[in-house]
Amino acid sequence: MSHGTANLRWKIVAFLIAPITFVMTLDRAAMTVAAPTIQKELGLSIVEMSMILTIYFWTYAIGQVPAGRMAESIGPRKVLASTSAVWSLMMLVTPLGPTFSWLFGCRLVLGGAQSADWSSGVVAVKRWFPNAERAKGNAYLLGGLYLGPIVSAPLTAWTIMKFGWPAVFYGFGILGLLLGGIWWLGFRDRPTEHPLITAQEAKFIADGQSVDTPQAKGAFLQCFKQPRFWMFGIQYFLLVLIQSFYTTWLPTYLMRARHLSLKDMGIYASLPWVAVFVAVFAAGNLCDWILKKTGSVYWARTPVAMAGFVVSALALIAAARAADIGVVIALLCLSFAAVGFAQVTVWSAAQDLGREYTGVMSGWTNLWGALSNVAGPVTVAYAVKVTGHWESGLFLIGIAAFFGAVLWIFLHPERPLGKGQPAAAVATNARVAPQAGATSARPAQPGTLPNGSLK
Repeated sequence: MSHGTANLRWKIVAFLIAPITFVMTLDRAAMTVAAPTIQKELGLSIVEMSMILTIYFWTYAIGQVPAGRMAESIGPRKVLASTSAVWSLMMLVTPLGPTFSWLFGCRLVLGGAQSADWSSGVVAVKRWFPNAERAKGNAYLLGGLYLGPIVSAPLTAWTIMKFGWPAVFYGFGILGLLLGGIWWLGFRDRPTEHPLITAQEAKFIADGQSVDTPQAKGAFLQCFKQPRFWMFGIQYFLLVLIQSFYTTWLPTYLMRARHLSLKDMGIYASLPWVAVFVAVFAAGNLCDWILKKTGSVYWARTPVAMAGFVVSALALIAAARAADIGVVIALLCLSFAAVGFAQVTVWSAAQDLGREYTGVMSGWTNLWGALSNVAGPVTVAYAVKVTGHWESGLFLIGIAAFFGAVLWIFLHPERPLGKGQPAAAVATNARVAPQAGATSARPAQPGTLPNGSLK
């Protein structure tokens, strides 16, 4: 229970939205973990294997904005049900054609289909949660994303050793189809459409949300003319530069720069992922608490995001310079946990800024993240190659992240990109939630906080 209302929205995010994102990350990582085995069994060259691995990210990036627009226009229920079916089928058929062209084609379609997952999840959270609870809702979504890397590598490796690499794709494909079916049966695009929701909870959600203006055809293209739309994408690019180090280079860094054994690396490399998984839930609670206390979207987003950027960058640079391995791991955990705080505020701000264009906003933001996932590892590799020291690579992406914090000075998430009222003017009903039989609080007028004072 929450504020006298039923809790269907929490069941939706915990048992539908987060799990389907979790299985998406399992599918994405399966080929990466299985790549050495597949390459050896099929006699593929290193170039062919690299093409199979990277084509996913190109189609994933290209599909972001169109998929976000589809989630807005036809709803995340249809979009995610259909695309999860496509990407799960791609997993199932991957082992059936053991040739380069077949594997390349399957990964190409897989990336395009999975491009719809994140924007659909962000739109779903926006529609199902009042503003005052949205950061916690986004924390569940991010939790599903970050749980994947914790589970995927050991689960995939164990399955390959026990049953062979095709079993990984069959198992994950069946799981994806199952979750896609559960999603279709259990999710609705609007809370009021769900047969299990109570009138009280539907009212609680509606009372705490911004009023979106109707979308004119093609009106979302106006977003591309606004500087803050571009700045928001760039700040996410700079944030993911640090995150990309953990997704690509961390195991190599621990073994080559810190001289850990394979066994020790496996233990230590998982700790930052546990840290960021815990951090997103702490960040969600903190952001919503600040919003309840201040009634200000600005204070609930901007300072937390800036602190996340700065702490993450400083901790990463300090980790590169530290000598003791215990200190190094602690600083790496702190750095990645700070990324988690920034991530929660990024996606909450994407909903604040985007309003009726949240799908486009989230797709656009994730596009920049996908580009950063390519640029980050290359930047680190080039810096290490030129200088001969890992410290230079970590220092470079750490400094870049500082500029992300600077951009937040100009983003103003309390001022939506559209023409609607400022986000700060929306009643934070978790703070003044109507109880059964009570009268809803009168919404604040545009330009004021919920208590009626001027902004």
